[in-house]
Amino acid sequence: MRDLRSDLKTLPAALARTADAEGGRSVMFIAAREGEGASSVAASFALLVGAQAQRAVWLVDLDLRRNILFNAFAVGPFAQALGGVGPPYSATLKTQPFFAIEPEDAEAMSGLGLFTAHRVGDTRLMVTQFDASRLKPNHALRIRSQPAYWQTVRAVTDWTVVDAPARELSAAGLAIASQMDSVVIVARADSAVPAEIDGLHREIEAHGGKVAGVVLNAQKADARLADRLAQ
Repeated sequence: MRDLRSDLKTLPAALARTADAEGGRSVMFIAAREGEGASSVAASFALLVGAQAQRAVWLVDLDLRRNILFNAFAVGPFAQALGGVGPPYSATLKTQPFFAIEPEDAEAMSGLGLFTAHRVGDTRLMVTQFDASRLKPNHALRIRSQPAYWQTVRAVTDWTVVDAPARELSAAGLAIASQMDSVVIVARADSAVPAEIDGLHREIEAHGGKVAGVVLNAQKADARLADRLAQ
């Protein structure tokens, strides 16, 4: 995971105009294929808006089993610079979360530890963690539409930044696209396939999401990250 803050400086202002509901703004980053850099963009964007926020900024990882974002801030590339993560707080906020365990298991869902949020260093950023060790071998996880949950998060944050797994791996992002103010597609500048981007764009809109634009994530050492967002 890379720190792209220096290349994303104009993105917060562009997305700040997209809020449709009361409370904090929400944005989801998603790519058509794995390896496009959506997690790096999401984490870097969350740090940028967190530096200007008055309230908390939540960075939510929809790839629950892997906890890529939490690990990046706890022990990974962001940990040393920012001071790691703090103790857990319940991230369900006393409401039904955006995921379900099937078959239902009240024991697994109970208590604080299943889905938590952790403060990153001395910043206003909170990154989520899912404790997959609570799941049993027969358990399946399903991401579901849950507008009330996201509205509850809005009430306590300035921004909710969601990192969705690549569409080729999961439809999780599509399940919540309609509950976001905006969705940003991430693609590698040196290998972007316009047909894939267009196809993902159409899928997001078919599920009620609003695509703000595309971030082209440059991979070459002499290239920069360019944002192409709808104005």
